[in-house]
Amino acid sequence: MSPNQSWRQLAEQASVETDSAKLFEIVSELNRVLGERDETSPQKRPHGNEPKSYCA
Repeated sequence: MSPNQSWRQLAEQASVETDSAKLFEIVSELNRVLGERDETSPQKRPHGNEPKSYCA
């Protein structure tokens, strides 16, 4: 897998892969790419805008 593949390309490959070993590799790479994207995303939530959780 090329390190320059987008997460969309990896997701497409994962959706049609039938070999479990190859699928594991693709999903591992997809997780890595998405993790890096989240870490560098400028669209992080501003402080105080976290999702609300309600207790019963």
